[in-house]
Amino acid sequence: MIRVKIIKKPSQTTIIASGHAQYSAKGSDIVCAAFSTLLTHTVNNCTNVSTIDKNGTLTAIFANSKRIENETLLNAFENTVDQLISQYGKYIAWS
Repeated sequence: MIRVKIIKKPSQTTIIASGHAQYSAKGSDIVCAAFSTLLTHTVNNCTNVSTIDKNGTLTAIFANSKRIENETLLNAFENTVDQLISQYGKYIAWS
């Protein structure tokens, strides 16, 4: 299961993600692919982001999360994760 956590502070947001969906075989797992694409898109298109990828856990720290572009993408990330959970709740969850 993919576990996702969002920590919001006044001007900083942190996303912590770990695990594998195990919806289907590695390489053809649509849940993992959807989440990975969403997370990569969010990290790559926000500004002032630092990432730590350690032991299967990705931590992304968004230092300027109140900047309108970042805030928009972070809100879209959260909404899309909610949609993934509503469809594939056995494979992805908030932690």
